[in-house]
Amino acid sequence: MGQEQTIDTVRLIVLLGLATLAAWAIALLLWPFLPAIAVAGTLAVVLRPAYRRLAKRIRRPAIAAFIGTTIVFFLVLLPIAGLSVLLAGQVGLGLQWLADRASTVLGPDGMLPGLLGDIATRFGLDSTRFQAGLHEQIGAAGARLAGRTLGILSGLGGWVVQAGIALFTLYYLLRDTDGLVHALKKLVPLNDARTDRLLDRAHEVILATIYGNVTVAIVQGTLGGITFAILGLPTAALWGTLMGLLSLLPLVGPAFVWLPTALLLFATGSVGRAIALLVVGSLIISTIDNVLRAWLVSDRAQLHPLVAFFSVLGGIFLLGPAGIFAGPVLFVLGLTIIDMARLALQGGEEHPGVLTGSFRLR
Repeated sequence: MGQEQTIDTVRLIVLLGLATLAAWAIALLLWPFLPAIAVAGTLAVVLRPAYRRLAKRIRRPAIAAFIGTTIVFFLVLLPIAGLSVLLAGQVGLGLQWLADRASTVLGPDGMLPGLLGDIATRFGLDSTRFQAGLHEQIGAAGARLAGRTLGILSGLGGWVVQAGIALFTLYYLLRDTDGLVHALKKLVPLNDARTDRLLDRAHEVILATIYGNVTVAIVQGTLGGITFAILGLPTAALWGTLMGLLSLLPLVGPAFVWLPTALLLFATGSVGRAIALLVVGSLIISTIDNVLRAWLVSDRAQLHPLVAFFSVLGGIFLLGPAGIFAGPVLFVLGLTIIDMARLALQGGEEHPGVLTGSFRLR
């Protein structure tokens, strides 16, 4: 009897090892397409209620999924593609405007070099060499920024491919959601209650990311772009888009764009526009997110700013823009699984709130 148990144990270990290798092989196969899968999964969760109503009305799941995918193409992907083309033409103009303004402030006759030169002289440094080094570093920073921007634009072709894969994936995720969720539950080595808890938590975080982060980013970026356009600043679409992207990063926000711009306007003599930008930026652009998040996202779904910051930033570094959606989901699911394991080792049973209370400290 003991020998049979040993054989069964060895077989189980071998089977688990093979299963681990199989899972690793599948992960390697899917890894190049993970950004597209993450975007498609996020859109499927958001569109699921509308898709169900449409499928119930026309009684053709395949047609309903095709309609949903087509709507995403025209209302999401085409506007993003158009914005990308617009930004590609504005990047050079925006950098030139910054260079012109910076040369006014940092040029040989500008205010800042003289001030820094006086400070350098007081510390026994050569002010001429100090100012020359300052100009050299500013020029190098501008060249690096331009190179990074061109690198991003040159990678748009790859994102076109990812967008096509995302649309293809979205169609099947909408059409076969119930079957895919059922299969996923069988793959997760947890009981049904804990698996449902994980899926519910993932659903909450996805909706919070879309409604709480993406919607706020669109609103703040739009307000910022309109403000820049009204004030007569060039490439308003570029700066508005940049403010929207920065608002996706907790603890950062659009102030990293409008505040330096206001200071630059003030330093170059545009005092009226600088004051107007400071007022609108501080009272409207950077504060509207508090109102929108409280309205769009339930308290249970909101994440602590530190968790949101590292999950979004880590997701972007790992997966690119798709990490905005995938990062928070993976982070929170990981914390949830750790909490489940802790409760299981203690012989306890999780209850609503235990798995979420430690993740939101707002």
